[in-house]
Amino acid sequence: MELLVERVISSSPVPLSPGDALRRVFEAVAGGIFLPGGPGLTDPCEKEPVDAVTDMNNQDREDLTASAQQAVRLMAFRQVHKVLGMDPLPRPKFIRRRFSRKRRRSNGPGEGTEQEDAVEKKKKENGQVQPATESQE
Repeated sequence: MELLVERVISSSPVPLSPGDALRRVFEAVAGGIFLPGGPGLTDPCEKEPVDAVTDMNNQDREDLTASAQQAVRLMAFRQVHKVLGMDPLPRPKFIRRRFSRKRRRSNGPGEGTEQEDAVEKKKKENGQVQPATESQE
């Protein structure tokens, strides 16, 4: 396990936070590093390239890969507490939202700004075709 974690974290071009490092390790296993025919994990102590997990049978390799895939799914849906086997953390009192979920107010027909009304009037005078709206259909 230590060899796997060291190899995965050292292959990152930038320093990783603990959460990103955990996710990256699970992604490596979920990607099939241990599957037969996969890249494997070479043992640095051996002169010849030897897979460090040669003792695992194929079923164990597939089970490990499937479990890692499930863990990656859980982390993607913010359920890392299930992966770690702990109670979920309480929700923060103050939530910082990056994106507002509110819709912008849209003006209905005839409720545009004066500039928009002037542009529409010019288009009608010049004979330009107006796109069909729901009220015109």
